[in-house]
Amino acid sequence: MILSSHYVIKDILHTVERRDVEEIKRICYKYTSRYRNDKELTRVCDIVMRDIDVIREKGLDEMKSRLEELLSVRKLDAAGGTGLWFADRRKINR
Repeated sequence: MILSSHYVIKDILHTVERRDVEEIKRICYKYTSRYRNDKELTRVCDIVMRDIDVIREKGLDEMKSRLEELLSVRKLDAAGGTGLWFADRRKINR
């Protein structure tokens, strides 16, 4: 299963910080259609699909905080941990 990288989440986060709702919808649709199996990203981007008035009042702040949390998790996943392909890269079986 391929998940979105922290670069994708940063791109969405920068768009949310600009507070352009139509652009946020466009970029969320772009990435959720590309990473269909990424449930966390889909959950965050579903905030944008709600009512426009709700989004403008408090939805963007909620979305921004969720994106920041997801960004820190994805950075950690990419940096190492238990999700690596090889436990020790020096001992790759050939």
